[in-house]
Amino acid sequence: MNSRWQNVSEARQATLQRHSTNADENSEPIPNDLYIEIFLRLPVKSIATCRCVSKLWASLLGLPYFTELYFTRSSARPRILFTCRKDSELCFFSTPQPLNPDESSSLLAASYHMKIPFNDNYNIISPIGGLVFLRYGHIFEGRKTPELLSVIWNPSTRQSLALPKPNTRKRICLQSYFGYDPTEKQYKVLSMSVEGGIYKEHQVLTLGTEKLSWRMIECCIPHINGFKGICINGVLYYPAMADICSGMRMIVCFHVRSEKFSFIKILEPFIRLLCPTATLISYNGKLASLVWNYHKGKGFEMWVLGDPGKNEWSKHIYGLPPLWQNVLAKDMLMFAGVTGTNEVVLSLRYPSDSLSQPFYVLYYNLERKTIRRVEIQGMKPTNGCRNYIFLDYVEDVKLIQAF
Repeated sequence: MNSRWQNVSEARQATLQRHSTNADENSEPIPNDLYIEIFLRLPVKSIATCRCVSKLWASLLGLPYFTELYFTRSSARPRILFTCRKDSELCFFSTPQPLNPDESSSLLAASYHMKIPFNDNYNIISPIGGLVFLRYGHIFEGRKTPELLSVIWNPSTRQSLALPKPNTRKRICLQSYFGYDPTEKQYKVLSMSVEGGIYKEHQVLTLGTEKLSWRMIECCIPHINGFKGICINGVLYYPAMADICSGMRMIVCFHVRSEKFSFIKILEPFIRLLCPTATLISYNGKLASLVWNYHKGKGFEMWVLGDPGKNEWSKHIYGLPPLWQNVLAKDMLMFAGVTGTNEVVLSLRYPSDSLSQPFYVLYYNLERKTIRRVEIQGMKPTNGCRNYIFLDYVEDVKLIQAF
């Protein structure tokens, strides 16, 4: 067994074994490493049940060694996370993420995780690992108007962590992003107040600290109009403009570990990679942008950032099979990202008269330039609401207070 587990102190072992009150005094106790090996093979929902069996099991399942090893094994089997709105509830499902582009499976069963009640608009910040950052309105008992909440959720354990409100001088709009530093294994939230369309009062909150609090940081270049970003290898990227007058477009780079900003200017030849239909993604560990091309062959372009310091981008053009060009023309396809097997995942926007149809996810093979359709069993299109799809979701059994 791994040496890290063998090095657990004898005192710790003795403490755990004393909790095993049901063991026969004349029989050999089950080794803890065997417990661990069994638990590692269980699905997430069974782990939650096992925590309630005994204090011994709860202690074992809470050990950092076990939760980290479970997360590592889950990372080798990434999933796709789905969120859909039904009335005033936000529901979460997930399915396995196909790892073999030659798989002929046309049906995947969705596993239900949880639902969250809300009373106002919601914003889902791109999930990282097994955590989801949500901002949504909720009406508390005795109040008539919704209050905007910022909450970290773990769909696997159904636990949540409400974040304190950022320190702002007055009640104004906020824009927030979620990042992760793989070196220090720290999750951080970046929040900025929006005043006059410009981001001000840049603040950072680190999860896992004894007392959650916001810290003011400096940003050297004012910018506006940022929208959904993505965190890749410890750098949080999001598109923005320097100001309204100049119209200079850029990609803001927030380095999660150092909490410093840098910027990539988007010059005229590459301006399309930040057009309204663009989606920032991770492609083989590099920042990339997917852009629909409605005019030249009805397909899409992928722009991949080579050397950030030299602002080098490579452009790749892909066409859709004729059958799917009409679907694109009706603005019914949306990018979700690219898998590790180089398949672009697409979701469909369903019209209101198609709600009885099955729910499908599309996989575009970048090498073969073909599309395969996979039905997600257990989910249905929702009336007038978009189903959000996020790649590389990892089931994490670490209790949220341990982050």
